[in-house]
Amino acid sequence: IFDKTQYPQKSSIMKICMMSCMMGGYPVEKIVSTAVACGMSAIDWVDLHGHTAKELRRLCDDAGLPIAAHTSCKKDFVHRQSNALDEFRASLEDAVTLDAPVLMIPPFPRDGQTSLAEERKEYAEFYAEACPLAIAAGVTLTLESTGYGNSAIVGAEECLEILNQVPGLRVTFDPGNVATLEDPLIAYDRLKKYIVHHHFKDWQFSPTPHPGFVRVRSGKFVKNTLIGTGEVPLRALWEKMDEQHRALPVNLETRDFDGNKTPEEVYQKLVHEMKSWE
Repeated sequence: IFDKTQYPQKSSIMKICMMSCMMGGYPVEKIVSTAVACGMSAIDWVDLHGHTAKELRRLCDDAGLPIAAHTSCKKDFVHRQSNALDEFRASLEDAVTLDAPVLMIPPFPRDGQTSLAEERKEYAEFYAEACPLAIAAGVTLTLESTGYGNSAIVGAEECLEILNQVPGLRVTFDPGNVATLEDPLIAYDRLKKYIVHHHFKDWQFSPTPHPGFVRVRSGKFVKNTLIGTGEVPLRALWEKMDEQHRALPVNLETRDFDGNKTPEEVYQKLVHEMKSWE
């Protein structure tokens, strides 16, 4: 059902996608103009930044910037609220208004978590209710691995546990989050038939705690860092990908986390470098 994509099926040049939340508190007009000025091919609206989906769609249409995805930040399901499915319907309506081919609902750790296995069961049930609604609306629903210390869905086997129960559900592949538990290159091979979108981020890893580092599922500690300055094998993954997956949008889930450079400065250089990867 991933039939709305505006990207060619064969390409070796990365189709880089603005991840709107990485621009912090910038106004939406500046987010869009930065994406265009830095040579990005699309945008993923992570939340709506206080605007309506219709307003964001018009802004992108005027700029000639395709909307590759919408990531919902609504968390009623995470907070165990009874209207979680209604909230999903609202996010789905936003995705349709945006004409976003992908809607991503991240499986964040839920309040009152009792076990990782039980939480995966709960998410499987939720996605099983939500996915037919997305299919009927012509939108591809995805999950991603999340990288928290108590994330229930991180590795390939955990993703497959959900995917095998929910026909039509797909994956936004985040190798950085996968790397908090296992080798993302191996996970890519196991999940690739489900992948419709990518997130690229980078981490510094440490076996011991340090200021600014957080513990993840592997027992290691990680800290966000600008792509290219950490240890996630992003270029190796790109080189490993088949042409079908190279044609999919790649969110840059990154910035200068030390605050020394503006997003514009970071993306101008980074987009140029990553488009040259072979």
